[in-house]
Amino acid sequence: MSDNTGKQVLISVDNLSKHFDDLHALNGVSIDIYKGDVVFVVGPSGSGKSTFLRCLNRLEEPTGGKIIFEGIDITDKKTDINVYRERMGMVFQQFNLFPHMTVLKNLILGPVKLQHKSKEEATKEAIALLERVGLADRANAYPNQLSGGQKQRIAIVRALCMKPDVMLFDEPTSALDPEMVGEVLEVMRELAKDNMTMIVVTHEIAFAKEIANRVIFMADGQIEEQGNAKDFFDNPKSERLKQFLAKVL
Repeated sequence: MSDNTGKQVLISVDNLSKHFDDLHALNGVSIDIYKGDVVFVVGPSGSGKSTFLRCLNRLEEPTGGKIIFEGIDITDKKTDINVYRERMGMVFQQFNLFPHMTVLKNLILGPVKLQHKSKEEATKEAIALLERVGLADRANAYPNQLSGGQKQRIAIVRALCMKPDVMLFDEPTSALDPEMVGEVLEVMRELAKDNMTMIVVTHEIAFAKEIANRVIFMADGQIEEQGNAKDFFDNPKSERLKQFLAKVL
């Protein structure tokens, strides 16, 4: 395991479960995510990875267990989850951009409506972020004028415009053509360098080896094994992880 002594716990997950009728998608998942962590979640299809991620901001309602985010139990029904969702940026497989709005309008909608920023301030911040990802020249384009890779970079910028404390990525490259994957991974690489806390569900195993400080292997709705990236890939302990890595590496 990586040494987290003295680090601030950002998200503490305790005995999390999620059942869809007879399907137990999550079975007692417990983990602490520390500020600045870059945690990659890997595992076979159907292992509960995306369900775990979606439970973190209650896009899926957990069946049981607790999620403590920045000291607040966000599974408590009295908690206004929308307040905390603003602090958790979410990037999906599909880009979910509003097709009738320009890129810039997509980006400033959240900060203006939810955080009551002035249009001028939100625009200035959005343009600065577009420059960071090399897309300032696309501010007035519409989503249907963008490539898949550009759309996903815009989706990341949209999440960053809310100034989140953690970024959740649910297989952000799986819907992209192979030649567009690299440009999205580059943006994520830069975020990791800036110490953005990130939880990433992905099949990009080589990328996980490169930038993760921790890797979680899920199977059958549980965390089968976890550790720092080097130990995880070089010295897997469980037989299931060994079999999984043999197929994907």
